[in-house]
Amino acid sequence: MAIVVIAVTVAFLTGTTLVIAAASAQTTAIAQEYDTEGTAVYHESVVTAREQAGKSSLVIPLAEVTLPNGETQYVAGISRQRAQTFNRRIDGSIPNPPPSGVSSGTMKPRAIRLSGQQTQVTVNVTSRSSTHQFIPSEWFIAQPELVEQLGSTGAFVITPASEQATASPDRGVPLRSALSFFILGTRQLLTVLTVTAIGGAILVGVTVYSVTKMTVRDRLQAIRVLRSTGCHPFSILQLFALRAGLLTGVGIGIGYTIGVILPNIAVNVAVFAGLPTSLTLRVSQLVLSVLLPVYGGTMLVGLCAGVVAAWPTISGPPSQLSSSFGRKRPASAVNKNVVRRILSLRLLDWRALGPSTATLTVFVTVVLLVTSVGGVLMPLMTAEGTTITEPGAIHPVASKVPEQYADGLHAQGIPASAEILLFTVHDGKPIVARGANYSDFANISNATIEQGQRPTASNEALIGTDLAQTTGIKVGDRVTLGGSTESGIARIHIVGTYSASGPYDDQLLLSLPTAQHLSTTNDNTVHIIRTPKQFDRTQSSTDIEILDVRAPSQATANASVPVEIQVRNFGSAPTTRNISVWLGNVSQSVPVTLPAHSQQTKTIRLRPSQPGSTTLQVGNYTQPLAIKSANAIQVDGLPAQVPPNSEPQLIVSTVDGDPIPNATVRVANTTVRTGSNGAVRVPFDSAGSHTLHVETQNQHFTKTVEVTPSARRMLTGDVQIQPPNPSLLSQPEAHVHLYNPWNTTLDRTIRLSGDVERTTRSVSVAAGDNTTEVYHLGEQPPGAYSVSVTADNHQLATASYSVSGDDRLVAAYASSGRADGSTGIAQALNTAFGNMQVLLVVLIMLAGMMTVGSTTAVFAQAVHARQQAVGVYRATGASPIRVLRVIITDALTVGLVAIGCALICGIAGLALLSTLDFLIIYGVRITPTISPTVFVGSLIGGLGIVLVSAIVVAGSLIIRQPSALVRKGSQTNRNHTMLSDGGSDE
Repeated sequence: MAIVVIAVTVAFLTGTTLVIAAASAQTTAIAQEYDTEGTAVYHESVVTAREQAGKSSLVIPLAEVTLPNGETQYVAGISRQRAQTFNRRIDGSIPNPPPSGVSSGTMKPRAIRLSGQQTQVTVNVTSRSSTHQFIPSEWFIAQPELVEQLGSTGAFVITPASEQATASPDRGVPLRSALSFFILGTRQLLTVLTVTAIGGAILVGVTVYSVTKMTVRDRLQAIRVLRSTGCHPFSILQLFALRAGLLTGVGIGIGYTIGVILPNIAVNVAVFAGLPTSLTLRVSQLVLSVLLPVYGGTMLVGLCAGVVAAWPTISGPPSQLSSSFGRKRPASAVNKNVVRRILSLRLLDWRALGPSTATLTVFVTVVLLVTSVGGVLMPLMTAEGTTITEPGAIHPVASKVPEQYADGLHAQGIPASAEILLFTVHDGKPIVARGANYSDFANISNATIEQGQRPTASNEALIGTDLAQTTGIKVGDRVTLGGSTESGIARIHIVGTYSASGPYDDQLLLSLPTAQHLSTTNDNTVHIIRTPKQFDRTQSSTDIEILDVRAPSQATANASVPVEIQVRNFGSAPTTRNISVWLGNVSQSVPVTLPAHSQQTKTIRLRPSQPGSTTLQVGNYTQPLAIKSANAIQVDGLPAQVPPNSEPQLIVSTVDGDPIPNATVRVANTTVRTGSNGAVRVPFDSAGSHTLHVETQNQHFTKTVEVTPSARRMLTGDVQIQPPNPSLLSQPEAHVHLYNPWNTTLDRTIRLSGDVERTTRSVSVAAGDNTTEVYHLGEQPPGAYSVSVTADNHQLATASYSVSGDDRLVAAYASSGRADGSTGIAQALNTAFGNMQVLLVVLIMLAGMMTVGSTTAVFAQAVHARQQAVGVYRATGASPIRVLRVIITDALTVGLVAIGCALICGIAGLALLSTLDFLIIYGVRITPTISPTVFVGSLIGGLGIVLVSAIVVAGSLIIRQPSALVRKGSQTNRNHTMLSDGGSDE
């Protein structure tokens, strides 16, 4: 029995260590690419910062200034030479300061008045790159002298990683914190494991003590003979200590084997059952570094328990051995009042209360800890609604979802919160931060402001109530943060605290601009979008959805029209779908088969017969299409305005783009003909309006051109959106076609603007040449959009388009990127830890085995001590069922008191551990909670364990003959009295 109990206890500790080590190794491996490049420490004065700085450190003085609109901002003083030298050391991107004034990544060039602590200064603002840089883009960068003039309010000391003793400093922040976050989180996990190991050691001690006590009782007569014949007492003590050590050692060996095998079996079963686990369990150096001390401590506890159990055999003379183990109090001592009569025992001894309380305390502690962890994880692992991540992203931090998707859901009346997940470290403590709009976040998470106010500026933040308790950060504090997956620093102002369910109030809530600066997302993307709406995938009969449809805007009658259809299989299995394409009255259907999570472009060719306007339809996509006659012509490249005495070049071609040679082009009294390439230069002499005539093969084209001295030689062009009608899952592009009709090279600045991010490029087009510039517009939510193209502020072309999308398509995207009812953190946990369900099931299974085994050992010792009384009961006519009922009644009586004591001890112990900050995992505080359900469940579970243990032990006795029990009891303790502490029926 002792070996079994020790084995399951050690198996629990071994399996737990294996699972935690595997999870920690996986999280560390995921975060390995985000190792830090150094640390940043903020000091309240520049003098202190320079005193603390190392030889290779960079000191950045700061001045907090007030802008004319009342907002506050920082001015960072950076020496150009020091910045360039430091960038080479950390491979970073610290911006160089302008020669005078300040630079900003968010403000347009202008003059601005800055009010510092010492003076007010009006300076010129110059623009700098707003791409990822070490310094926040909204901060001003200046020469250190300007910061000194304004009045410095503090300074950063940036130290390269090469000068650091550790990647997780106790003060300051890592420049890139993701790896440090998981390293520190692993340490917190190991702290919880240490507490668990202590509980396991208690069970081992109780078990070894109980079994050794039974062994001593069985051999009491022999021990008295040995003592009486001159055997040294310590020789006897050594024998029992050696036996206890042997039991513990064998139990450790078997437990190690079970602890290694059982979790691997559970993982394999999970894989077979289809659970997406990726845990790799192996005995690594980290596992051994944890287990060897645990095994050593367990062995020491076992030896000590054996010594304590055998100590009464050597602490007195041999004649007193029987009384040491068998003296009972008079039965009347426990029958003085009603309470004692209720708590009186007929067979068992109240001395089983202490060991059973100890084992049940461990059980209650495990239950309370698991339910408390569940209270934290459940809102993460199972949430109502949908969490949208990028399809194919291996974990949410690698996901990039357009922030505008949330706007698209808002436009449909669906609440949505665009969020960025950050894993940061502050003063040696891991902190989970989240970038979000507070109103959207509160809508989804049911958060409420407890103190302070909502953030209104990008550098303001809220802190969860539990996180504030863990870190000591208060409202009004200014906190330094390092980058999560991108090197950087930020200073945030805590303006309030909030509370929310589960772990959401264990987080720091930042603005999206600050979170984007600290992560690898850009200004238009986030990691996840959460919404309470459950999207219904059943609206579609197949997992294949149409993403893009590309076709020409015009075509020739009786000619082949190519239609490119981009499709994706959002399902997890190969799927086939028939896609029908209609062009007016002409249609064609084609089957498309795609593997799981794959994408393909299918080309279908249709042949329209009649010229005119028609509509192309593919699924829900429609596009107007102009069908021209076979010999129709088009003229490109001719500007609407030209200067006098100029000769712009035009191109005559068919609708399909084939050049038409020898076409007649006439302006006023001048006639020219196109060359083999369809091009010709047309002279425009005098000012005024001129009509251009083009004729070929009975086709005629006319256009009016304005000849004016104010006209400039400009590029001509047009813009086309591809695909013409994109969906919210498309990646639309603006194709800007530029043509230079003049006889000289033109260098122009092309700007794309409108309902998209403004983009500027410089182009050079040779005389008579053309070029195409492609602008990626990115994924956009449903709605109407327009773009405009200008060349040196002269408008060339405009285009309008609509992005389509409905719940069905959103559901396809969402289900491809995540599972319904989960959250972004849940996906991160499942990715990092393999599968949290498998992990928790394995740990609870091992804990249950450990608790049942140890409790069985306690009652085995108690019943074993009363086996002679059991024999007398049986010999005087009591049936086995009656004896079993008596033992169960006594066991439940002891168990009821023990479980009550265990609940008190478990709650008090966990509260103490929480107060001492031992129950913090990855920055999330595990607050012990006991609800009526948990209380009743613990009571029933504890009594169930007691009941099972009593039945198992009593069953082994009542099947034996009464004479054997009496004889065994007589040999064990011939001088014992037949009375137990409360027994009057024996």
